[in-house]
Amino acid sequence: MTEPLPNPVPPIPQYALPSPRDPAIQAALDASHLQLLEIGFYISGVLTALRFIWFLAFVFIFSMAGVGTMFADHHRNNYGAQNGPPPAFVFFFLAGIFGVIIILSLIFACFEIYAGICLKKRRHPILIQIVAALYCLSIPWGTALGVFTFMVLNRPSVKPLFNQR
Repeated sequence: MTEPLPNPVPPIPQYALPSPRDPAIQAALDASHLQLLEIGFYISGVLTALRFIWFLAFVFIFSMAGVGTMFADHHRNNYGAQNGPPPAFVFFFLAGIFGVIIILSLIFACFEIYAGICLKKRRHPILIQIVAALYCLSIPWGTALGVFTFMVLNRPSVKPLFNQR
């Protein structure tokens, strides 16, 4: 009988699974990641608050267009023009919509900054996760910040940090 041929491929070495991290190292990593999330929440909150300036310009433009339309409507009736601008209420309605957007964005900016404060004080993890879920709608920066927030807050080593208070 002939012997089987030797296997030309060397066996794959079996490595041991990595041991869990030292608790002190994990605590330092958790603190660092929470601080980075806190900074991200602050930056995003300030950018959201500054975004209202852009919408404020639209409110001003539509309001002025509405006022101008009121005067143009008066002149159209006097001089017999057939076609004219849309009614003034259309522009005031659009200005009102942008006004509501400004109010909502300022409220959300306050929640973002407050969530950063809560991260610093290690309080209200549910509020932080709600704000992170709303972040996920803002692509790409908000999605990344929201997903990383969920990843960090759902770690077993981070959950006790919020339950201490």
